[in-house]
Amino acid sequence: MKMKIDNAFYVEPDGIANRLALWWSNDVKLSVLHYDKNLIDTKISISGESEWFGTFIYAPPYTKGKHKFWDSLAALRNDVNAK
Repeated sequence: MKMKIDNAFYVEPDGIANRLALWWSNDVKLSVLHYDKNLIDTKISISGESEWFGTFIYAPPYTKGKHKFWDSLAALRNDVNAK
């Protein structure tokens, strides 16, 4: 099976970890709203259907930094819900 990939978005890695990437075809309308080393936040519609939000996450694997990451993720959702 061959996948049809027309578009891509990458987040530069931080060392050897945190490698985030998205690939999608032209029938998907995808807008990147925010990104950092741990997430890519998007607005998506497929073939003209209603829009929805998708957040793709690479969470910190160690205890150090997890609370800061979860707090930033909660703030991101609060920003979207306020609009």
